[in-house]
Amino acid sequence: MAKGKMKANVQRLLEQRDKLLVEIDALKNKVASLEMAIGLLGNEEDSQGQPLSAVARLNLKATILVLLKEAGTTGLNATSAVEIAARRGITLNRGSVASNLSRMVKDKAVTYDGTRYRLPEFTARPVLVAQN
Repeated sequence: MAKGKMKANVQRLLEQRDKLLVEIDALKNKVASLEMAIGLLGNEEDSQGQPLSAVARLNLKATILVLLKEAGTTGLNATSAVEIAARRGITLNRGSVASNLSRMVKDKAVTYDGTRYRLPEFTARPVLVAQN
C-alpha cells in the first residue's frame, strides 16, 4: 500500500511539473510578444513613411511566428494576425503580413491550406487508409 501511495504522489508531482512547464512556455511567448512590440514601436517612430528596414522586417517575421505559435492548430490568416496584434497594441500592415506569410510558405517555414496558415508542427498530417 505504501508503494502505491508513493507512486500516486510521484504521478501528482509529475503532473504539476508538466503544468508548470506549459505555463513557462506561455510566459516566454508573452515576453517575446512584448519584446517584438517594443521593437516594432521603436522602429515605427524612426521610419514614418519609409520602407521597412531590415530590422523591422525581422521583427515583423518574428511577430508573425509568435502569433502562429499561439494560434496552434487553428492557424490564422493575414487579417486575423493584424487583428490579434492590434488587440495587443501592435500595429501591423496587412499587406506586409500577407507577403511575409506567402514568403514563409515558399521557404517551407509555414503551411497554407487555402484559408489558414500554420506552423508545420500544428499542421494535420494526412491519415493513410489501408485498402483491402
